[in-house]
Amino acid sequence: MAKKKEVVVDHLFYKNAIIPVTEWHYEWQVCPIQRDHAERAKKQKHKNKFSKLESSHLEVKGAILTKDCVCEETKKEYKKGTKFKTDGHTRDEYWWADYSTLDGVPQKVKVSYKECDSMAEVYKEYLHNDSPDDVELASDRVDGAYRDVFAHRGIEIRNGKLRKVEPIQYAASICFSLKYGGKMKTTTTNIRLWVSDLESAILWLRDVYGDPEFAKEKCELKHMNPFTLVYLLSYMKYRKDEEALTRLKDFILRVSNEEYVPTPLSNGRCKIEYSNPVNRFMKEWKLVGTGTSQYVFAAMNDTEQAVNARSFSLMMIDRYVLDESISKTGDMPPTWRKYFSTWKNGYDLENNQQSPIDVALFDLSDVSND
Repeated sequence: MAKKKEVVVDHLFYKNAIIPVTEWHYEWQVCPIQRDHAERAKKQKHKNKFSKLESSHLEVKGAILTKDCVCEETKKEYKKGTKFKTDGHTRDEYWWADYSTLDGVPQKVKVSYKECDSMAEVYKEYLHNDSPDDVELASDRVDGAYRDVFAHRGIEIRNGKLRKVEPIQYAASICFSLKYGGKMKTTTTNIRLWVSDLESAILWLRDVYGDPEFAKEKCELKHMNPFTLVYLLSYMKYRKDEEALTRLKDFILRVSNEEYVPTPLSNGRCKIEYSNPVNRFMKEWKLVGTGTSQYVFAAMNDTEQAVNARSFSLMMIDRYVLDESISKTGDMPPTWRKYFSTWKNGYDLENNQQSPIDVALFDLSDVSND
């Protein structure tokens, strides 16, 4: 048997240090793409896990930058010597929390760390160390993307309607089709890119969802993921037109409260007419659970029903923003199913600054069902 060549691996070993827990807590930064560990630490399974100190809990992992670095996606700068946690975020949160049942925090931890010369290497370490028996849900990965893109500017996104990955994924693929052509996995890397490109839309919609007028009334019509998708798409279309955005916001607030637009009658009374696009939008979406409407479909996918629902919803929004009725007769136009295709072609023509990029940067495959 031929003698095997030995390869030098000294540079691959992790360095180790036993450090005060206060240093780990205060000086080792949260990894920029870390999920929402503050919320996770409150979950009962994590409280049970860390309610008693064990040897394994005291071993954590991290990364230290060997030079000044810039994150390629967010353009944020990090100085040489910056220390990041790449594992152990949740236990650290629990140890220091008021609700912790421990008598106190551990005095020391043992950190195994890798010296990295790029933020990409830091992210690789984080993803490598992520516990295989505690896999992140897609919403956790959205939290990690939001943290990376917004946290250094003091911006938080807590609204649950914006923590769903599908509307962001589909909005990015529709608005930046040359860049994100094809289906992609909902990995942290991909979601960070989608969030970066949709930043202004996400922040605008965050403010609308946070408006005191949003969902101030109890109503039968409940918010659904397809709503967030068409709201993001519509913002991207009208983002340079303040008057249109005001109309779009009014549409969203009306839907959130199921507030129909009344039509005054000659006798001084009013009636609800479904030739008004926002009224028709609400009427049809209230039927989604019955399966009796051909215009709406709750699932987020590329089936004919889902695409038809986008056609219908975008048409209703555009008609409302432009202060137009659905049609002269009030009936749905016979070509309504083609509206999404028409909408997208128009958007692409208006935003032809898109340029193809190296698809090797992204994880291209079937959409994950996490």
